[in-house]
Amino acid sequence: MIEPKDVVIAILGSSAALAGFVLVFLGIVIAAYQSYSGGLPAPVAHPFRTAGTALLGTFALCLITVALSLLWLAGGGPPGLYGWTIGLFAVELVAVFGSAAWTTRMVLWQ
Repeated sequence: MIEPKDVVIAILGSSAALAGFVLVFLGIVIAAYQSYSGGLPAPVAHPFRTAGTALLGTFALCLITVALSLLWLAGGGPPGLYGWTIGLFAVELVAVFGSAAWTTRMVLWQ
């Protein structure tokens, strides 16, 4: 049987790794945005700002999951926090995939 502590440790490491992955996509968006000259029209800048905001929010979600995992480990494994940790990690996975897919579509197909 898998121990809850092992699951939370895996979530902690995975969330930290996904946070780094999200920063790579944020870097791509920032580099693509900066490749335009000054005075970028608002309709052109809007998708970059939207993607950057979504990626920053996803990065924050990853860090919140890391903090929650660390809180669970430091607190001796409170049962209520375990469910929140698993649930937040599931939301994080969806957010990371969505952010990566949106950024890839935006940079490569526009």
